[in-house]
Amino acid sequence: MKINNLKVTHSNFIVSLAIVVALIIVNGNALAQSKNEVSFYLQGSFSELSYETLGQESELGNGFGIGAKYSYYFSDRWSLGTGAELQYMEGSIFLPTIQGDFMTQDSESDTFNFRYQADNFLENQEVYFLNIPLQIQYESLGNTRFFVAGGVKAGLVVDSKYRSSTTSLETSGYYPEYNVELTDPEFAGFGEFVNVSNSKSELDLKTNFVAHLESGIKLMLEDSQSLYMGFFVDYGLNDIKPDVSGERLVDYNVQNPTAFAFGSLLSSRRDINVIQGLDEVRSFAFGLKVQYAFQF
Repeated sequence: MKINNLKVTHSNFIVSLAIVVALIIVNGNALAQSKNEVSFYLQGSFSELSYETLGQESELGNGFGIGAKYSYYFSDRWSLGTGAELQYMEGSIFLPTIQGDFMTQDSESDTFNFRYQADNFLENQEVYFLNIPLQIQYESLGNTRFFVAGGVKAGLVVDSKYRSSTTSLETSGYYPEYNVELTDPEFAGFGEFVNVSNSKSELDLKTNFVAHLESGIKLMLEDSQSLYMGFFVDYGLNDIKPDVSGERLVDYNVQNPTAFAFGSLLSSRRDINVIQGLDEVRSFAFGLKVQYAFQF
């Protein structure tokens, strides 16, 4: 009997040990699978292209971003992530008065000095970046976790445009050969014109490198899912100002003198004084971020 009981006990022990080993293997596989996290997110922000010219600073606009991210957990608390993000940014600058002049020719090939004054000049910028982020993240343990993440992004310019407008544009033409300044007729492009604007034009910003920081809470859900809610800041590390173009800030159209064209404050040719002192243009954005994630 004792021998039989020993055999039964030995068999039960072997079965129990096999079950424990199986559970360890299953749990080990589950832990190994949870090292990978895929997430999708949406962010709303205030944004700007930060610069200063003629004593005025650029102003904040709206922005948003959508993205997908992959993270690898090399411990329970630390992970390394990358992905792809489409980010939209707005910026603007308002100048009470801008004055300028340059030599040109009229429709009869007479040389004259075109002079202008634009009041309440406003330029709006719109930019789409395709960002490739690389960031490291720390998070606490539990069902409700605190997290903080930081890293860098490389932002490729998908599209960048500007639009300018002025409530009043006064123009004149000084002809040195005759020593006379004409303030009319309007059909020649001389006089006062109200509510002048241009259509959206290319801005040609440079590739953007960004320092990124975010923090918030991570709610652990069922089936290895989670929800992030937090606050983020993106600060541009390099000057993304476009190269100086051949455009003037306010150009005289010989073929159609009343159709004025506006160049951007960020790139208009250097023979106009308004861009003196414009050293750098950097991106800046901050706002809220919501992210859904699942681990496998």
